[in-house]
Amino acid sequence: MLVIAVALGGAVGAANEPEPLPSGMESLGATTSSDLARALAKVRRHYGDDAIVIESQLLVNAMRSGSVRATEVSVDGVRPHENKKYLVFVVDTGIIFDSTTRDETTRIHMLWETIMAPTLEHVHALRVPADGIAVTMRYHHRPYRRLDELRADLDRPGTAEETAFYLLGPDVDALLGQSETPHTLLRRAHVTVDGATRTVAAPPAELPTAPGPD
Repeated sequence: MLVIAVALGGAVGAANEPEPLPSGMESLGATTSSDLARALAKVRRHYGDDAIVIESQLLVNAMRSGSVRATEVSVDGVRPHENKKYLVFVVDTGIIFDSTTRDETTRIHMLWETIMAPTLEHVHALRVPADGIAVTMRYHHRPYRRLDELRADLDRPGTAEETAFYLLGPDVDALLGQSETPHTLLRRAHVTVDGATRTVAAPPAELPTAPGPD
């Protein structure tokens, strides 16, 4: 099931609450083209064209990165974080990492290299109604030896984990202007795993390309 979620929020909350704005598309298999067009128009009106680009690219890149369960992307409004405001994207990647061979740091690196960095390549100049963007990626990890073994037991995906990348607009623009590279941008990003801050170095040259054994 491939989804770019649309969740229409209620009334605007207090200043410290996320701004409840629309967030994408309904299930591609269950919506009409007119419904899809209306949903996209609402996202564009609230967030701008870059939100559409980022949302769709996150979905495509998650699917290309070894997702085996449902993949979904939504926009979760503008939220405060460390005295800045971020437009938040939430990605249910559908990925299950092999925890035996892909430790936490490797998982962070792989999410950045296979989903985040390719997504930013499609942004020409970051223009969103916030100081930057935050991308929260949800996934699972458990030991497995073969992909067919994993596919036969998808109802038991293992431990849920969530990595978030917080990127300020000027830093993203520096990447687009080529004064930053994806590796230096990762070092500037604020990265959290299950809400706890992580200091992340540049990915190694020999980074795995798949979530687990083939």
